[in-house]
Amino acid sequence: MTEKQIPVLTDIVLQPADPDLPAHFSITDEELRELQDRISTEGYALMERLLHEALREMEANLFADVIGRLRAELPSMIDDVVSEHLSELRARDTERR
Repeated sequence: MTEKQIPVLTDIVLQPADPDLPAHFSITDEELRELQDRISTEGYALMERLLHEALREMEANLFADVIGRLRAELPSMIDDVVSEHLSELRARDTERR
């Protein structure tokens, strides 16, 4: 096993043969490499799929958060800008009089 105690294919395949297994149950180095390649390829594909799903979920959550904040903050910001602009217009109008 590796230092993190996670078994890997070579740990299991290279263990002493189980006497209860049929004698024809053996694996060549080439078969071992093929198994490792296939497991690596499928493991990578699984990781890629899971990462894409996680990114889509995070993107959806971020989008919802931003929209929620816009809905909460935009009306106040618009009110502040319009009030400030109208105050400036009134001040200019008052100065002209």
